[in-house]
Amino acid sequence: GYRMSNITPAAGPFPQFERETVRETEEEIFYIDSYGRTVHDFKHKATIPEWVEFPVKCPDDLRRYLDQHFDVADLDARFPDDWEDKARAAQARGDIVMIDGGCYYWTLRSIAGVDGASYLLFDAPELVDELCERYFTVVMEGLRRAVEIVTVDVIGFGEDFAFKTGPLLSPEMFRRFILPRYAKAMAFAHEHGVDLTWHDSDGDCRALLPDMLKVGVNSTVPCEVAANMDPVALRAQFGRDLRIGGGFDKRIVAQGPEAVKAELKRLEPVIREGGYIPGIDHSVPADVSWDHYRAYLEIMMEVTKMI
Repeated sequence: GYRMSNITPAAGPFPQFERETVRETEEEIFYIDSYGRTVHDFKHKATIPEWVEFPVKCPDDLRRYLDQHFDVADLDARFPDDWEDKARAAQARGDIVMIDGGCYYWTLRSIAGVDGASYLLFDAPELVDELCERYFTVVMEGLRRAVEIVTVDVIGFGEDFAFKTGPLLSPEMFRRFILPRYAKAMAFAHEHGVDLTWHDSDGDCRALLPDMLKVGVNSTVPCEVAANMDPVALRAQFGRDLRIGGGFDKRIVAQGPEAVKAELKRLEPVIREGGYIPGIDHSVPADVSWDHYRAYLEIMMEVTKMI
């Protein structure tokens, strides 16, 4: 198989917060993570953590966060000393080389939460714009340096800007704060022969896909089926212009091999057309048994091998 190497410099909070345990029990732990959030997690089982408190609660907090963790005056500091060596090594190994094109809503939500981000988009648009511009400044410096030393294969975007029934921000807000940065990053990428993207968002982001496609962001992953992101319907709506990753309903895996075979038969025409890499539409839930998961992998490998 192929390995993807991400050669993005430190594009988020810099310096990051040091991890610090707030309190813990035999089963649970509360800690400060790299964004400065207070996180509630379990020690002995895997789950999505609960974010208990965010460092940005108001515009003043965002101003302070920008000053303390988003200074872009010294861009060299965001590139590790071995960054160039690692980028060249990834190229030499034959890895798929990916670099960041933007994680804008991701960053705002990570420091303020979904509710906090929603208020800040209205209450402090100039600060949100500044946060996006500073992130974009690092992204573009990474792109500029990368194309000088390696062949970049994929531009990556990580947003998680949608939930089950639609985006977490309006299309208007997306066009105001995020889309212009996507457009500039992709214009630069196209100038250097990079046409493929890997855009990560859970949920139903169909309302934003036409704008994304217009500026060259031509993918969606993990294509969450429970949020109406069905690969068959997406292919009918957008054609092969939209590349898809994921899109195999994790709930079907829990039902066993026969259900998996039936779903793959439904997806097979899209797989055969290309531009679609099938896979479970996010992490594997606890109700999927080990035997069912192994059967899913075996069936998936057999079907994709034939195609």
